[in-house]
Order: sequence, then C-alpha cells, then structure tokens
Amino acid sequence: MKLWLYMYFYFDNHLHSSYNAKRMEKKRNENEDLELEMEVGDELEDESLEIEDETSADKLKRLREKLKLAEKDKMSALEELQRARADFLNARRRLDEEKVSDRTRMTAGLIEDILPLADSFDMALGDPAFETAPDNLKKGLQGIYLQLSSILKGYGAEAFGKTGDEFDPNIHEALADNGNGSVVKDVVLKGYKMNDKIIRHAKVTVE
Repeated sequence: MKLWLYMYFYFDNHLHSSYNAKRMEKKRNENEDLELEMEVGDELEDESLEIEDETSADKLKRLREKLKLAEKDKMSALEELQRARADFLNARRRLDEEKVSDRTRMTAGLIEDILPLADSFDMALGDPAFETAPDNLKKGLQGIYLQLSSILKGYGAEAFGKTGDEFDPNIHEALADNGNGSVVKDVVLKGYKMNDKIIRHAKVTVE
C-alpha cells in the first residue's frame, strides 16, 4: 500500500512538474515570438518610413526637374516669340521701304514722261515770237503751263538751273564750255529733282 502511494505521489509530482515545465516553456516561447514579432514590426515600420522619405525626396527631385524643364521651355518659347516678332518687324520695315522706293520710282518715271511737255512750253514761252502772239493765245498757253507746273510740284518735282549759277557736275551737264567751266552761261534744258533725288541734270553751257 505504501509502495503504491509512494509511486502515485512520485508520478503525480513528476507529471505535474513536467506539465508545469512545458507550460512555462510554451509561455516563454510565446513571449519570445511576441518580442520577435514586435522587433520585426518595428524594423518594418522603420524601413517603411525610410522608403516613404526616399519616395518624397524622389518626388521633390522630379518636380524640380520638371520645373527646370518648364522654365527652359518657357525661355525657348519666349526667345522664339522675340525672334518671330523681330522678323515680322524687319519684314514690315523692308516692305514699307520697298513701297516707298516703288512709289518714288513710279513718280519719277511719271515726271520724266511729263518733262518733254514742260520743255516744249519753256521753249515756246521763251521764244521771242511768243511776245507777238495774240493775247488770248498767250494767256491760254501760260494758263496751261501754270497747271503743268502745279502738277509737277504736286509730285514733288522742282526745277533748277539758272544763268549765273556756279557749275556743279552733280546737277549740271555741260553741253559746251566756253571758258574755265565754273559758271553757267545758258540753260538749254532745266534740271529737275524730287526730294533731293536728281531726275534730270540741267543741260547748260558754261564759261
């Protein structure tokens, strides 16, 4: 009986101790697992924050690069606009100059076409026989000549060349030289200019 009781208590205590040891071991393992999970979680959280920080830095870098590209595109567009504006202004200026040049050339051509008629009137009115012509004829010719002179003046044409003028090869054409060639003796045909542009040199004799 005593032996049985001894064996009972021995196995009971042994089983109880073994059970408690297993429970403690299990609990210790659970605690270790929990601590490991917490450590892993902290590490993952730190890595996530680092990744998030790196991502924000990358985004900021990309935004700055885009801003630089946008500024560069803006400057390029502005320079292109300025070049286009300068080209337009130069083209318009050249067109205006060409228009003025064409208009001046056409007007000068028209004046040259009229000059023979003006020359005929000058010769007719300067002929001594004109003084003996009937008054109504003289008045008529003088009236037409005044109208023609007014038309020429309206186109900017101005006659020049008088006896006694100092000879200037830039505006005079010497048909005969009877002396040292420094003074205009006679005016054969008047010269004409338009806005300082010589349309025809005055044909003169000099002495």
